[in-house]
Amino acid sequence: MGALKTFVLGHPHLKSFALFIYTFFPKLKLSVKTKRAIRQASKNNPKSVIFYLGKPAHANLGDLAQGVCIQKWIREHYSENSVVAIETNAIVNTPFSVLPYLKKHVKKTDVFFFQSGYTTTDLGGYADLMHRTIVQAFPNNRMLMFPQTIFFKDPKNQENSSRIYQMNSNLVFLARDSVSYDMAKVMFPGLKKYLFPDIVTSLIGSEDFSKQSRKGILFCCRNDGEKFYSEEDIKGLMSRCSALDEVKLTDTTIHQDKKSVVANPEAAVAKEIEGFSHYRVIITDRYHGTIFSLVAATPVIVLKTTDHKVVTGVDWFKGVYDGHVFLAKDLEEAFSICQRLFLNPPEYQLKPYFKEKYYDPLLQIVGWGK
Repeated sequence: MGALKTFVLGHPHLKSFALFIYTFFPKLKLSVKTKRAIRQASKNNPKSVIFYLGKPAHANLGDLAQGVCIQKWIREHYSENSVVAIETNAIVNTPFSVLPYLKKHVKKTDVFFFQSGYTTTDLGGYADLMHRTIVQAFPNNRMLMFPQTIFFKDPKNQENSSRIYQMNSNLVFLARDSVSYDMAKVMFPGLKKYLFPDIVTSLIGSEDFSKQSRKGILFCCRNDGEKFYSEEDIKGLMSRCSALDEVKLTDTTIHQDKKSVVANPEAAVAKEIEGFSHYRVIITDRYHGTIFSLVAATPVIVLKTTDHKVVTGVDWFKGVYDGHVFLAKDLEEAFSICQRLFLNPPEYQLKPYFKEKYYDPLLQIVGWGK
């Protein structure tokens, strides 16, 4: 079997054919399942259906947490409407696109919400293609993009997205950091746009962790192209911190039991946050590692990455959670901050600032007051 696999992978045409066969039935199954959901929602709620597009299908807990929060928000604010959650690969990157089926069922009163995150970009994936496909297909429906990070390497891709997004004057764009917001003002002059915090911040202050037993330092660090510090650098900092307390290394991307995590993201996210709440300090270069720490009311030291997402994201917490969030200019400062936190720990409880200020009144802020 191993020899056969090696042979197939060594021949481009055989490799392409094998990949097609491997993904054929899952994509067909996804299409059938999505069409059934669209049909049922249209039947149950003939006046207006809510379509949530870009539902995460991968085991990144940050993305899954965004999906959990978006769907929770939709249930709270559109409790009388049917909701259809659709994965990106049900619309693009598939020979079984549900787009023609959507065109038959979508009404002018139906509303589209898009998944938040690093999805207005040409760095990989198909999210931006999905955005453009849906906007072109439904240029008159209300659409809202939950907070996005924008980054394009190719100016032509940026120009294309700029042109197509603006085909729908009813599209509202939320940018989740100041850099993305400045880019949105240039790219989308004809659209409503707002600087808005990541929706996972709406979980901060939702639970009381003040009586939680705490011990140790958790390093929640990425292992991809966005990391700034090498593995050796992080291990060096971990070694220094081990003199203060026990240390542990983790990440917000799950590499085991992915299917069950994607199938039940609420449980996976809750488990991760509960785990964060047992530590005295967290050190991370993950943006959602930062937010999960705050949800767990655990003080967090943030390390820079190769792009602006994490560093500018920390700006949201200035003047709000100053005693809990610290941006370290380098690893030496990270260790110094960690030492101070052990000598003078903050209270392990935070208020629900972002939910109350941004997400409870979101519809009024964007002019969709109900």
